[in-house]
Amino acid sequence: MKRLLFGTKGYEWFERLMVAALTLMVSISVVLTLIYAGLELYRVATGGFQNFGHDQFVTVFGAFMTVLIALEFNHTVLPEISSGTPVVKVRAVILVALLALARKLVLVDYHQEDYTSLIGLAVLVLAATAAYWVVRMDEMETHGKGQFTSTDD
Repeated sequence: MKRLLFGTKGYEWFERLMVAALTLMVSISVVLTLIYAGLELYRVATGGFQNFGHDQFVTVFGAFMTVLIALEFNHTVLPEISSGTPVVKVRAVILVALLALARKLVLVDYHQEDYTSLIGLAVLVLAATAAYWVVRMDEMETHGKGQFTSTDD
């Protein structure tokens, strides 16, 4: 049976164009976020460290974590799209989601959040971890335990 759209040269060209556009946009956002983080760090440093409180920490560290998540997205998800395989590896997407959850866990103000939000966050972390474990076990079974090696962990 003939493929109508996916797998054609036109679609492969379109997919590469979208990956290039995504890479460019993520790169621009990384640079802008890094500039923002630098400016916030400068404001904290020039304002005196006695004024350095939780809000300033959340602002500066949150910007740093956002840069790291965007860099990891550029490093794992976008190359998977352009590698020629038809599906983005689920494990790469789950790893980026775990990074975003880790950012949220570090930056959340546990005194301000109500307990239902914290329980929901804990459930999300457990679900993402379980999903990663399932995907990893499936990959190990598919590729054989001795042959499977990973460079992105």
